[in-house]
Amino acid sequence: MKTKFARLGLSLALASSLALVASSARADDRDACHRRLESAKAKIDHDVARHGPDSPQVQHDREKMEAARQWCRDHHSDWDHSQFDVGVYIGH
Repeated sequence: MKTKFARLGLSLALASSLALVASSARADDRDACHRRLESAKAKIDHDVARHGPDSPQVQHDREKMEAARQWCRDHHSDWDHSQFDVGVYIGH
C-alpha cells in the first residue's frame, strides 16, 4: 500500500514539473515572438520614412515580418494582430 502511494506521489510530482517547464517554454516563445515582430516593425517604420512605403527596402522588410509571423505560428505563439497586421506592415 505504501508503494502505491509513493508511486502516485512521484507521478504527480513529475507531471506537475513537466507542466511548469512547458508553460515556461511557451512564455519564452511569446516573448521571443513579440521581440521579433517589434524589430521587424521598427525596421519597416525606419525604411518607410527613409525610402517610401513602396520601396524595395520596405518590401524586403515586409518579407522579414512575414517570416517572423511564421516563426510565431511555428512556435504556437500568438501576437497582437491589430498592431502587426495592419497598414504598411502587410504585403499587398
